[in-house]
Amino acid sequence: MSDRAIAAILDIIVMSTVFPVVGMWAAVRWGGVTSNGFNLEGAPGLLVVTIVGAVGFLYLWFGEGLFGATLGKAIMRLRVRNLAGSTPGLGKSLIRNLFRAIDGIGVYLVGFIVAMTSRTRQRLGDRVAGTVVVQVEASLASRLSAAIALVVLIVASILVAVSLHAGAPLSAASVPHLTSTALGTDYTPTYDIVGPTDTFPGNQPKIICVWRAEGVASDVPIRAVWIAEDVGSAAPPNTKLVERSITGADSGEFSLTPSSNGLPAGKYHVDIYIGDTLAKSLPFTITKS
Repeated sequence: MSDRAIAAILDIIVMSTVFPVVGMWAAVRWGGVTSNGFNLEGAPGLLVVTIVGAVGFLYLWFGEGLFGATLGKAIMRLRVRNLAGSTPGLGKSLIRNLFRAIDGIGVYLVGFIVAMTSRTRQRLGDRVAGTVVVQVEASLASRLSAAIALVVLIVASILVAVSLHAGAPLSAASVPHLTSTALGTDYTPTYDIVGPTDTFPGNQPKIICVWRAEGVASDVPIRAVWIAEDVGSAAPPNTKLVERSITGADSGEFSLTPSSNGLPAGKYHVDIYIGDTLAKSLPFTITKS
């Protein structure tokens, strides 16, 4: 039974190699490519799950029906046989694998319990189909070939997925972007703006900018640069007043605290950058106190 469990784990790995390829193909076709892979929801996600499940079922059905073994079983020296001792064929293999839906309940708890009550360790699918799993003498070369085939599938899956991802446009949802920004006089603990406005008196004690972002990697900084755009003779055009940054957050606030003399009247703006990319520029005006 332990060998069968290991074989099942190996077969899960084999069947899983389909997922990154099909998933990346669907993401490229319908959108969902992210900087690190893909993210699918709705109909495309359901289609990927369906295709991966169908391919996995065909792998088990044809492998056991035609050859008496999947790659996992071949590595572990196991074979599926009919009660006469020969390869079961596609008919019996189909029945055996359809009953996985019942045997697999509770992470194959049902199949394990049924098999443990059988002298020949037949799970429910084996009993109905008239099949049995046996251990055979297998050459090192045949087992090594199966192991090599497993490694080749894993490597090929990664290479194909990476190839599909290379050069594919990122979906709009996965491109780092700001979802909301606002200027005001204060903010709440959840970064909602208080006193929203784009016009402030020169003696305003603090000017607040709140923001929310999506798709920003944890190591990419979000910066705010406060600029005095046109304040007459008080400062040269586009004078940088202060710069602040934060990393590893998807929401937050940046503030501008004027000196005790306040801010000169004129035009200002705050530029918000994601990394080195300008994501938003918020203009505001300072009036005479």
